[in-house]
Amino acid sequence: MGAALLLAFAPVRAGAADIPEWLAAAALLKVADHSPETEAVYVLDERDVKVGRDGTILASCRMALRVLRPGGIDQARRLVVASGFDTRILSMKGWGVTEGRKTAKVTVKDVIETGLAPDTLYTDISIKILNVPGVEVGSLIGFEWEEERKPPSLEDIHTFQGPYPVERSRYSVALPAGWSADAYWVNWPPAEARTGTAPGAAKSMTWELAAIPGIEEEPLMPAMRALAGRLVVRFKAAQQDGRCFSGWSDIGAWYEALSKACRTPGPGVAEKARALAEGAPDTFSRLRAMAEFAQKKVRYVAIEIGIGGFKPHAAGSVLANLYGDCKDKATLLAALLQASGVDSCYLIVNTEKGCVDPGSPPSLYSFNHVILAIRLPDDVPDADLPAVVRHPRLGRLLVFDPTSPYTPLGRLPFYLQGNTALLVAEGSGELLPLPLPAPESNLLERRGRFVLDAAGTLQGEIEETRRGTLADAGRSALLNSTDFERRRYFETFLANFFAGFAIQSDEAVGLHDNARDLTLRYRFSVPGFAKTAGGITIVRPRVVGDKREKLEANNAGPRRYAIDFGGVSEQRDEFTIELAEGLGVEGLPPAADIDVGFAVYKSRTEQRDRTLVYQREYRMLQPVLPAARYDEAVRFFRAMDADQRQSVLLKK
Repeated sequence: MGAALLLAFAPVRAGAADIPEWLAAAALLKVADHSPETEAVYVLDERDVKVGRDGTILASCRMALRVLRPGGIDQARRLVVASGFDTRILSMKGWGVTEGRKTAKVTVKDVIETGLAPDTLYTDISIKILNVPGVEVGSLIGFEWEEERKPPSLEDIHTFQGPYPVERSRYSVALPAGWSADAYWVNWPPAEARTGTAPGAAKSMTWELAAIPGIEEEPLMPAMRALAGRLVVRFKAAQQDGRCFSGWSDIGAWYEALSKACRTPGPGVAEKARALAEGAPDTFSRLRAMAEFAQKKVRYVAIEIGIGGFKPHAAGSVLANLYGDCKDKATLLAALLQASGVDSCYLIVNTEKGCVDPGSPPSLYSFNHVILAIRLPDDVPDADLPAVVRHPRLGRLLVFDPTSPYTPLGRLPFYLQGNTALLVAEGSGELLPLPLPAPESNLLERRGRFVLDAAGTLQGEIEETRRGTLADAGRSALLNSTDFERRRYFETFLANFFAGFAIQSDEAVGLHDNARDLTLRYRFSVPGFAKTAGGITIVRPRVVGDKREKLEANNAGPRRYAIDFGGVSEQRDEFTIELAEGLGVEGLPPAADIDVGFAVYKSRTEQRDRTLVYQREYRMLQPVLPAARYDEAVRFFRAMDADQRQSVLLKK
């Protein structure tokens, strides 16, 4: 643990350089002990909210940070907030207090504004960035800002945990007469509110927390949002108000009412649906033609004005323009299906797995993506469709993301497998667990045929078959690549296993057909693959491929967070090496057979006449492992790594 850091310069006087009293007081606070890797610490984090009778939410926010290491300077010096159709930033101020230097002050006139994302054509969302100059190790940074919100959902969220520790966090809300509030704690044990009254309000509630640990990075950890502690506060108006959502059913009903008219198929959409269905030999082929149209022919471009961040554009408009964001693409597909007599429902999801689970509190701001659940007609078999969910009322639902450019109808991209979505249907909403496919649905199989000559050069070809998310990854890397970029892809891969090599040819088959397995073939030679010493020649039968996961963190403490392997998969290798005349096998490595429940690893090396045959199988069966099984996982991957480093001994 690092030593406690005290204020390293003279006490700051309130009023000096317009420094407010709260920041002057924060400058005198002692920072508790933290690990040597801690880059900064929040001395104070406050959010004071006042709710008006019309539901307007006015928030006054303060934070003070102490920089402990050079790596913390960039984030500590910067305040980033967003304004949009439902949020106005009323003021922003910042101060930097550093020993021996004049105190820096910045205000809203120093704000830098930027857009949300490069693929957004137009949006009224503005990112406002306020930078404090001259920050260095030991500096104290303070920020104040006010925001006014008129949200479609009467709720407020206080995220009090992130990468840096927080010494003290406080959230308070003042409510008008007749109003009430429900508090939900996420990734944190519930804390009791202190109740009272506030000026101009009938009731106030305050929550205070202290000594909040930072979320330190660990290999294969879940998304930060899936781990961060936060407080969700839902407000209830004195009179009935459509913005007061008491549960997921209310949120689903609101979204269905908001979007229902947008997915009505007009004449143009109906005509397009008929054209796409023409010539389809069966119902599933008809569904696939419509899904691929929304997926591949509608360019992803977002135009979000006002409620457009939630509400899709009309299906006819999306068809006419052939561009739209996730909800627009899903809406057009829903309209095409409806014109063909097939029902569908929206699914609203967070692409960061773990951010929403069956126990999550209702919040409109839990999600960032819209996809579709297609009600499968009776004549469509589903044995080969791992994306099907069986719903007790709605029957078989085929989940499809028309925004994912590589995943075919019937399969799920990696970020949806095992995720949880909000199903919007029949005037209501409910959380729906999405399917976790069988490991073989995400397949990587490599078969290599090689010849080892007397000089120790290995020559041959590998044929690689990819399916599911592993095919998606291959298509993502290669689909729009030039010949040079494709060759570089194979070179980068082979460089992990050989000091020197030469590629004679490479090809990719099935790149443009998402419904097919992706096949990669590459022929290469490796001079000096076999090493000879003392009359013994050493050969590694595992020619390429590394299945291990590096779980060891830099710190020596216990694992804090679950291990997220990203999904399930099945991976197989078979490499044959024909030996040069006169080479015989002196010793073979022992076979491996490791089964730890969450994963299975097997390998064996055999001699068949003058040929070495190496086979192995790796099956990841459980995508997320509790932190309590960390040591077991480390032992598993160490044993796997030791096995894949084994060699065959040859002798003339």
